[in-house]
Amino acid sequence: MSVHDKKASGSPASSHEDIIGVAGTQSGVRRIEAIQSVWGTKSKIALWISVALASYMYILDNGTNWAWGSYATIQFGHYQQFAAIQCATAILLAIGKPLFAKLTDAAGRAEAIAIALFFYVVGYIVNATTPNMAGLGAGSCIWVLGFSGLQIALQIVIADVTTLRWRAIVSTLSTGGWYFINFYANGKITARLTAVGGLGWRWGYGIYAICYIPALSPIIITLLWAQRRAKAQGILAGETSPQFKAPLGARIRNFMEEVDAVGLFFLAGTLALVFLPIVLAGGSYATTTWHNPAIPAMMCIGGFVTLPLFIFWEVKKAAHPVVPWRLLRNRTILAGCTINFFDFVSFYLTYSELYGFVSATTHWEIGNLVYYSNAQSLSLTFFGVSWAVIAGIYKSGYKISLIAALAIRILGVGLMFYARSHNNIGALVMTQIIQGLGGGVAAVASQIGAQGAVPHQDVALATAALLLSAEVGGVVGTAAAGAIWVNRLPVEIAKHVPSFNRTQIASYVGAPTLVRLLTGDEYTSMVAAYAETMRMLLIPGIVVAVIPLCAAFFVKDFRLLEIQNAVEVTTLDGRRAQNAGESIDPKILEAKV
Repeated sequence: MSVHDKKASGSPASSHEDIIGVAGTQSGVRRIEAIQSVWGTKSKIALWISVALASYMYILDNGTNWAWGSYATIQFGHYQQFAAIQCATAILLAIGKPLFAKLTDAAGRAEAIAIALFFYVVGYIVNATTPNMAGLGAGSCIWVLGFSGLQIALQIVIADVTTLRWRAIVSTLSTGGWYFINFYANGKITARLTAVGGLGWRWGYGIYAICYIPALSPIIITLLWAQRRAKAQGILAGETSPQFKAPLGARIRNFMEEVDAVGLFFLAGTLALVFLPIVLAGGSYATTTWHNPAIPAMMCIGGFVTLPLFIFWEVKKAAHPVVPWRLLRNRTILAGCTINFFDFVSFYLTYSELYGFVSATTHWEIGNLVYYSNAQSLSLTFFGVSWAVIAGIYKSGYKISLIAALAIRILGVGLMFYARSHNNIGALVMTQIIQGLGGGVAAVASQIGAQGAVPHQDVALATAALLLSAEVGGVVGTAAAGAIWVNRLPVEIAKHVPSFNRTQIASYVGAPTLVRLLTGDEYTSMVAAYAETMRMLLIPGIVVAVIPLCAAFFVKDFRLLEIQNAVEVTTLDGRRAQNAGESIDPKILEAKV
């Protein structure tokens, strides 16, 4: 039964103003729905073990690979070029989200993860064997596509095989739960490989290239086995029809249309041309300046050439758009993207330079500084998991939780105004815990809301839209924070410590830990300069944080029931939900807030 049929029959979906018709279900979605019909207890257990294994490797990699890059660039004698590599990978990390979302829909979930594995292994092999910086940059760009692909593919698979009620719990535990273990393990692994006499950074890349194969193979094999079983039972019989035996050229053309290759090309060009200059010219380790004529030229081409071309193609030409018009009409998706974008801008405005600030204004040991830098991430994970459990038990309250969480985030940012000037350890720590509480709940709730507000066909694209918004917001926030910091801190140091010359000021800007060596009035004045610069970051940070709170009032609320989404009201295998734990009707589906 199609979405249109449900609406005509007076199903619960008809009560939702965000309902959107889907022109046709793509192959990847049909396959995962068919798989739901052939799962047995053993195959489900195998899938969850596979998801957990893939998630652990992804989280471990995320917490340690930056160290290999840092040590590699130091060894090559070009540490300043590491910033350029990070700029490129930040853009590719964002571009990878819609790319792999389209691949999961057009090719299939297992196939997309297999492609991500290919990028992982090739990228890390290149990094492990490179003789120079060029090879390190190329390998990192290849690797980050696999990293981005696995990140979104795991979220999509979890959304496929869990109902709204349990999706938040599974998602937070599988992708964030491992952080509690790796919080300690990451430091030990990094220390062992990078210590004098250790294996070295090349082995870091090499070991991960090897480990990813057994880590991702189980989930690929499990999904492919289930697809084959579904075909054998005739559930996917349509994929063996003559239309799937067309000439190779026709199949390639059809695949390019399904993934919207042209639209992805224009989107990638827009993101690269607009945001790469921002990072290159605005970051703390900027490799160029705004006075370079190439910077505004790239941004103009991106904003006035590739962006209009992308919009024209998506509206007029694309058969399967990267950004379907039906998503743009969905207020929950638009609100979710707004929340993610501005929340990440606010987060990075207040966080990007926090390590340098605390290094200069406290006398904490290096180990404590590292723990403090990770405190918000730990808080994000803990409270995200806690809320997911509560939401799963009570099956409602996601919208009010989202609003409350974003308000708490603002409170945490506001507390930083006090902490940065009073240098109070308790206040400094509480700022991170409170922001983590709000941010953790908001991140999970906004994603569940977006995935529940669209038909199954659009779950991948809705997830990609949210993650893409977050990545772009992170790029903007990081660039803005870096630009404010490097331009304002020298001014504040000169104002508070007028006896310092330009060379001395530059040294304290580049190495915050040198501040600890000062004594008396010089130390007090330098701390005041750092505190005033941090205030310049907090002002836009708290102002921007108000926008997500306002946007949260526009999301569509619904109960978290035993259904795939709140639009089609179907079970996980695509069938009409007759009794998903309780009678499904409009009054039950609509949340009462």
